[in-house]
Amino acid sequence: MAPIEHPPACEGLLVMAVKVYLGSSSAAHSEMTYEEADAFNVTSGGFLLIQRQHAGEQRDLAVFAPNAWLHAEVVREPQSPAR
Repeated sequence: MAPIEHPPACEGLLVMAVKVYLGSSSAAHSEMTYEEADAFNVTSGGFLLIQRQHAGEQRDLAVFAPNAWLHAEVVREPQSPAR
């Protein structure tokens, strides 16, 4: 079975991140945001790979075991106002 690939952030969006919801059905839920990431992949074994694909060379930034994460999504990060 091939890994499930989730498309990287769209080119026109200025600031993107990947948000990961952590925990299991028996644990309290929390979340982590990877501001340097713009994509993620889920392997056939259920491992979650957090990646940066558009800023230079592709890099894996983090890996989560199948029982350590619940959901991941690419999100738009709020920009700080220009001064």
